[in-house]
Amino acid sequence: MRYPTGYIIRMFLFLGGIGGIAYLLQAPLMRAFFGNPIINGIILSALVIGIIFALRQTIKLIPEYRWMKAMRLALAKDSETITHLRRPNLLATVAVIFSDPDRLSNRLSAQSLRSVLDGVAVRLDESREISRYMIGLLVFLGLLGTFWGLLETIQSVSFVVNGIDTQTGDFGALMAEFKAGLNAPLGGMATAFSSSLFGLAGSLVLGFLDLQLGQASGRFYADLEDWLATTARFGDAGVEGFDPALSMGLSEETADRLLELTRHISKNEQERGASIATMQELTHTLTKLREQQEQLHRIPESLDRLQQSLNSMAQNMTSDRTETIKAMTTELRALSRAVAAISRKAK
Repeated sequence: MRYPTGYIIRMFLFLGGIGGIAYLLQAPLMRAFFGNPIINGIILSALVIGIIFALRQTIKLIPEYRWMKAMRLALAKDSETITHLRRPNLLATVAVIFSDPDRLSNRLSAQSLRSVLDGVAVRLDESREISRYMIGLLVFLGLLGTFWGLLETIQSVSFVVNGIDTQTGDFGALMAEFKAGLNAPLGGMATAFSSSLFGLAGSLVLGFLDLQLGQASGRFYADLEDWLATTARFGDAGVEGFDPALSMGLSEETADRLLELTRHISKNEQERGASIATMQELTHTLTKLREQQEQLHRIPESLDRLQQSLNSMAQNMTSDRTETIKAMTTELRALSRAVAAISRKAK
């Protein structure tokens, strides 16, 4: 895979040679240019625009080559880096195809390959339409200047012929008048030939640049075709998971449809398995929540039993305290009687 730098170098060398020739012929070219500066200026402006466009279209192939090279490396190493590549212009269709994960797992069919290459060929051909138009425009402007100059020449000759006084006897004055009248026709001829000169020379320059652009585009198309041919399949026998005997009785488009359906079914099975696992996890979570809810329902019952136990304990403590007080009162009374008896005996 070679970049179009060789064609760009040829263009600049050719333009340098044309510039050198124009420098050597500077004096006559300036006289020709001032024969009609307006028409010749338009022709040279169209020439400059065409040169810039041809160079620009050729240079624009370099980013496409870089993307193609980066894509080849990405496909060879890691397909996840494909989405990070800069989107190309001419290879926009190829970028869309290789950005699809389903396409990466299966090679392009021969029909898809031909469709992609046809789309790229159309884009390459459209990129040269302006260059071809500029070549025709230069020829048209040259012919337009030619007919404009011839029209001026015819009108001037008519004025000169009608203005000659044939009745005068002074031959010198007659020739002086005739010589002065020829300046306008000669100016018209200068316009005609100078515009033709610049128009045809400009079309020659743009023709060579368009030739180099066409060769660069052809090389780019050939490199793209060679690369895509390595990623394409030209039969269904090499496709994993597809029966070769089945493809024998099917068209390529139908086989592709079946392969696409198989991929969708496999994807749906994976999604169904993931959904079942999610539902099982959800069921387990709901079971835990139900158990926790049952435990929450048992808490009030436990609190009621605890309250009953506390009430019973309080009642028991109250009864025990009453009995203790009664026993202590009885003992104190008995003790008081004993003390009183002892006091009486002492007296």
